[in-house]
Amino acid sequence: MVVSFGPVNAVVPESEEQILAACEKALSLAPSEWPADLPPSKKLFGASEWYPFEHEAWAIGESIRRAFVKQPKLRKRTPLISKVAEVATCLNLRRGRQSFVMAIGFVAACPFATALVPFLRDSDIDGHVVDTLLKMKASGFAPVVAPLLQSEKSWIRRLARRYVDRYPGEKAV
Repeated sequence: MVVSFGPVNAVVPESEEQILAACEKALSLAPSEWPADLPPSKKLFGASEWYPFEHEAWAIGESIRRAFVKQPKLRKRTPLISKVAEVATCLNLRRGRQSFVMAIGFVAACPFATALVPFLRDSDIDGHVVDTLLKMKASGFAPVVAPLLQSEKSWIRRLARRYVDRYPGEKAV
């Protein structure tokens, strides 16, 4: 069974201006109030359905992630990372933030790790945050990652175990 998250073949932004505009577009999709959970879906193995804005935001974030892969020099642009982190922490985008969290999963974005850590308690993106902290090589968060060792989702438990084993009691960088 295939679950679609939007047009993954969407145009990849090629400039800083295009990435910033894409982030603004994603932020504009966020509802003004917290959207309630939708009913569970058989297609999603019991997880709740996604709102259309979540799909649209997710696709934008994925295109930005691909831009960072395609043009590594963009990873050194702090204003870009900051804007992507702003979208990643926009609560009302719900699961649409997942791809934005993944987009900043590289070492140069490590200074933004502290902005993501509070979302380790957010079931919409908690596993994505752990994965990104690992990719950032962001140490010092084992105490707040450790509760995810009890996650219902095995992939999140596995990432939490990897994080806690790699950075057991180190101070935050």
